[in-house]
Amino acid sequence: MARDDEERELEGGMDDDSFDEPALESELEADLIEEWCPICRDIKPHAIVKGDKIACASCNHEHLRESEGTGGPVVKSLLTADDQASSENLANAWKRLTDVETDSIRSYSIRLKLLKGDVIRHPKFGLGIVVEMTDSTKAEVLFEDGLRRLVCGK
Repeated sequence: MARDDEERELEGGMDDDSFDEPALESELEADLIEEWCPICRDIKPHAIVKGDKIACASCNHEHLRESEGTGGPVVKSLLTADDQASSENLANAWKRLTDVETDSIRSYSIRLKLLKGDVIRHPKFGLGIVVEMTDSTKAEVLFEDGLRRLVCGK
């Protein structure tokens, strides 16, 4: 039997149950999208996992994906009208939105480029989440004590 296998290899023949590896790789690549990973700090392949979330193929970190052309995550609204109805609801929204793994929290710096959905740690205001980018250098951030506008990406 080993002799038959050797003859097939020499003749270039393959068994019927074999598969074409390059075709399989390209099929897998079609399901992945190239996106910026905030943990890897690089553009990496990602898989869509929960509608508006993706998971990095390198570090398995789940985060919001960037929408085409805007540079921001695909998030209709991080804060709903109910979240903004009272200070208690806003505090609950802060708890819900900042409940992330500690390795995904970024230390704030005026040079840091932020995106909607980023969770940051500010030296004075503490833990916050970027709920809106008013332009490329101004971010609305929800901290435990309320909304604040921060300068970023300078």
